[in-house]
Amino acid sequence: MKKSVIIFLLAMIPNIAAIFLLIENFPYTGLGRIVSIPITLFFNITILIISLFITRIIKSRLYKCMIWITVVSINVLVAIVLHPQEFLPSVLMQLRELLFSNTD
Repeated sequence: MKKSVIIFLLAMIPNIAAIFLLIENFPYTGLGRIVSIPITLFFNITILIISLFITRIIKSRLYKCMIWITVVSINVLVAIVLHPQEFLPSVLMQLRELLFSNTD
């Protein structure tokens, strides 16, 4: 039980960091942030709890590692997708433009 709590808390660190970075770098959310942050946390906690049950069944360390890398990546993606923007394009569109813009 104690090991599961530690794994859960370690898996939540990237999610919390992503939420803080989104709040800092994409502040134009209006009142949507009040609703989106609890929903994001609920989805991510649910995904982590399901993953804890799945990884208890699996014996292979390689598969457990692959599952946790995938789950943490999905959690960060969920945080990005659910972060609202009031009048600017979505966060994914802004990140895509930032990363893949052609600078001459």
